[in-house]
Amino acid sequence: MALIDSCNPRMIAVEDSCGCTLTRASIHAMTEADFENQFWLETGMSRVVANWKEARMTGVSQKTLTDLFLSRMTPVKKVNLGQSPQQSVIAPFILVPGQHRVNSNYFEVLSGNVHPSAGVPPIPASAWQVTLRNETSQFSTPLDALYRYFLTGRYLMVLYRDATNTGRAIHFRIISSVDASVPGEQRALVSVVPNVTDAAWVGLSPAEKALFQVTHGVVVPLANSVSNYESWCEQDPVQNTWKLKDYWLQTIRETHCYSDAYLEAIAAPLTDPLFKKFRLMPITKQRKIKAAQAERAFWNTVMFGTRINENQTVNTYADLEAIPDPADPECLLEYKANTIGIATQLAECGRVIDFQNAPLNLDTLKTALYSLRRTRSAAGANITRIDAMTDRFTAHNILTLMIRYYKDQYGFDVNRFYQPNQKLTFQDQVLWNYNVYEFPDEGVELCVITDDYFDDFHAAVPTADKSIGRQLMMIDWSDPEVGLAGAESAQRQTNIYDELYHCVITIPKQHYQLWSQTICVQVPDPNRHLIYGNFSDECPQITVNPCVPYEPYEYEYEGGGGEEPR
Repeated sequence: MALIDSCNPRMIAVEDSCGCTLTRASIHAMTEADFENQFWLETGMSRVVANWKEARMTGVSQKTLTDLFLSRMTPVKKVNLGQSPQQSVIAPFILVPGQHRVNSNYFEVLSGNVHPSAGVPPIPASAWQVTLRNETSQFSTPLDALYRYFLTGRYLMVLYRDATNTGRAIHFRIISSVDASVPGEQRALVSVVPNVTDAAWVGLSPAEKALFQVTHGVVVPLANSVSNYESWCEQDPVQNTWKLKDYWLQTIRETHCYSDAYLEAIAAPLTDPLFKKFRLMPITKQRKIKAAQAERAFWNTVMFGTRINENQTVNTYADLEAIPDPADPECLLEYKANTIGIATQLAECGRVIDFQNAPLNLDTLKTALYSLRRTRSAAGANITRIDAMTDRFTAHNILTLMIRYYKDQYGFDVNRFYQPNQKLTFQDQVLWNYNVYEFPDEGVELCVITDDYFDDFHAAVPTADKSIGRQLMMIDWSDPEVGLAGAESAQRQTNIYDELYHCVITIPKQHYQLWSQTICVQVPDPNRHLIYGNFSDECPQITVNPCVPYEPYEYEYEGGGGEEPR
């Protein structure tokens, strides 16, 4: 036990195993910052970096994707769940608060009817009822208690197109709003009156009244009109934009084992050279192969990891496999779980689009790019470029199509709309190759990046399932994080404490090198990402719809001198 001397913070009183107190000025006092930094030393990020550095030293080539994941690592802390005085269990998940969007800007009119009490005081004869729901565009968000968004005394505008295709903008005042929800959808029954007096309403023709009897269109909320001498205490609803997201911890282990006898055989001068070369692989080469395999497994887990089974939920995690103390089976330490990868989390949120072996549709992509730009820009940055990672064959198909598209859409070769053969480099090393395409209507550029990982995955898929190997990943890498809850290492040797070898000089030892890291993949805002997959190798589809300028009617001037324009 160590006690800090309150009179001299640089001195530490250290109590030895016999209870004697020893004071030594040479022992540096641990500050709060020192304790925090311990996480990033041998048992934290330094251990992770050291593992990858060792892999590079053994010959594992540097992968840009791995470096990208390492750059997204951030510390997280485990949570203990106290279950009894005798034990404290480490939770297999962490709960992280996050904000989500709330859009209550527009609403859709589903139907309209005459108010059942229209003309019965105090309900005006012009009273009308509309059934509304939240708009269903890509920017809409689910709203609770929808009827509360339509406060008595507020005004609203309904935009719709009438039977003659004339655009109408009709204004109403809200007189009441009640819940009209159906299973699976929030709805509101809103009673309104037009901005017309009772006397003027009586004088309108049936066709004029029909303009105010809306049955479809979009509702735009307006402000109220309340005198300071009037009583009005209606209050807008407030949606809680904060929610807790659960992220699951997974501990990944690597083991490297070798014996002294193996090392001696490799170093022995009398060992046959051919045997040493083809049968006895050097330890460093073994380490290289294992590190390369571990790196690929780590990448795949971060991207595609999934739940260990159906019990991996916040409510049923206690039914997962329990890990007890090896020396005391009654002492529970933790529950085993798997981290949920980026692609898996996005799939659960509907952000992975399966094309079912159909060609890639760039019309759909253009719409998605606009939505991604809007969503990412909502975070505060002015986003004008979306990165998309894919294999070289898909990148080639997109390049071929876009060159033709620009020519057909705009009538001539427009080189400024695309930038082929771009390279991302660092210290003269090419990290990624990419092409850039501009979509002027969406105000965004698509940067198509190729990486060997996607090429290898595509090549490995059997021909019958080849479309599964095609992916277009539009990941905003400023959003996902790989939480690091711990990284540890240990070295073990066998036989050295075995009584059989107490009187033996040369002990045949086995060496074990163990590494582990506990990670949890976090995707705070799935709406900032999109993955296309399972599309065919056919040329992607895109609609060409050039806007042809209007040609004025040609006529000739009669009479007059000189040549007149036609």
